[in-house]
Amino acid sequence: MDLVTVRRKNTIWSINQNPVTIIINRTEKVEANGYFNDIPSQVGSLVVRIFQVNGNGNRIESHLVGTKELVHDWALLADWQADLRAGSHVRDEFEVPDMGFFVIKSVYPQRVQGQVVGYQAELEMVI
Repeated sequence: MDLVTVRRKNTIWSINQNPVTIIINRTEKVEANGYFNDIPSQVGSLVVRIFQVNGNGNRIESHLVGTKELVHDWALLADWQADLRAGSHVRDEFEVPDMGFFVIKSVYPQRVQGQVVGYQAELEMVI
């Protein structure tokens, strides 16, 4: 068995230790005649592992329309076939019952020998 297959199996094994099924609500900003149009879509269902990490703790953001509390101490592990995105023109978000509402802030492909074997993502929990 080659190293890529072993790492993919290890990623799936790790996810299966505490799996969560999610459906991602994606909003993409597409340029249209000088402005950006928000295009909503859904991705999933995906089986992932959500876990806590050491981070900066809670942060309160205040905007003109209100205030929200954010927790940056969460991360996600997904297999190599997952469609996860984060960036200035796309917003992936999902809700997990009894856990909360999450926004994907960044996605890091895990590579072995040039091939993706899984994805790790930083999450922001919106309280």
